[in-house]
Amino acid sequence: MDRRDFLIGAGAIVPALAAPRLAHAVDAFPEKDITFIIPYSAGGGFDNYVRAIAPAMEKYLPHKVNVIPTNVAAGGGTRGTNQLYRAKPDGFTIAIFNIPGMFVLQERGGAEYDLAKVTWLGSIGRDHYGIGVGASSPLKSVADLKALSATRPVKFTTTGPEATAYAATLIATDLLGIKSQLIGGYKGSNDYVVAAIRGDGDAVITALPLLRRMQAGGELRILADFEPHSTVPGAADAASLGQPELAEIVLERLIGAPPGLPPDIAAVLSDALAKAVADPATVAWGKASDSELAWAPPERAARILAEQAAFFQKWKKYLAPG
Repeated sequence: MDRRDFLIGAGAIVPALAAPRLAHAVDAFPEKDITFIIPYSAGGGFDNYVRAIAPAMEKYLPHKVNVIPTNVAAGGGTRGTNQLYRAKPDGFTIAIFNIPGMFVLQERGGAEYDLAKVTWLGSIGRDHYGIGVGASSPLKSVADLKALSATRPVKFTTTGPEATAYAATLIATDLLGIKSQLIGGYKGSNDYVVAAIRGDGDAVITALPLLRRMQAGGELRILADFEPHSTVPGAADAASLGQPELAEIVLERLIGAPPGLPPDIAAVLSDALAKAVADPATVAWGKASDSELAWAPPERAARILAEQAAFFQKWKKYLAPG
């Protein structure tokens, strides 16, 4: 697909070709349980977000049904995303999307989905990335990482090339001028962060909520976060590091439905999601788990996708397989 076509499609707020209205009336929706696909294994960040929001979402749907979190893990998230994409556009299947992860996999080829055609229901938040080292590491700053890099590549633990963190690590170290060696093969974010803590690597680059939790537990120190202005005391940020582009390395949590979902059904789901994010129980969970929740409507979700496509176009060399 041509890059220009992708950006136009991803940024569209209203599909050019509206899908025909489903046979059942919107006032009867939903009349059965809704499957909420999580394209990753249980216990990870995306799984936790969905399981926190699903019960609250049930409260705000116009009819009493269950919203069932369903893990469909494989292929770095492609299996679950493909399943969502192929599902009937009737409102009874939705999914959480890792952006830019799913975009990166689409660009590498082999994915069956087209993100420009997904019916976006909204966004439930974003995470910036940061750099962490084990609590006992002699490395105390980004300057120390650069100094080490002058003698040998700095080892960063991560997952495989299909994961967002892999591309994030390559881009961030490029921007910072740190010669890096990626130690991959870990199954998930917890695994590769723990690997860095125990000394498999020198450092790790991952989403800030996980780094904060590990630092709170005394296992890790955050050397830098990639926010425009750091919310981590003592950590360098994108501005102080002289690399504002680091703030564009983010993990977005978008919620989508299959292509062709009728707008009236999409509106019901989007409204329930918005209220679920603001529900007191969800807000309390976010504070307790140091997870950042913030609602954005469907049109903003589409723009987020377009922005991520534009950002990664500049770093296309890191999207090639392997």
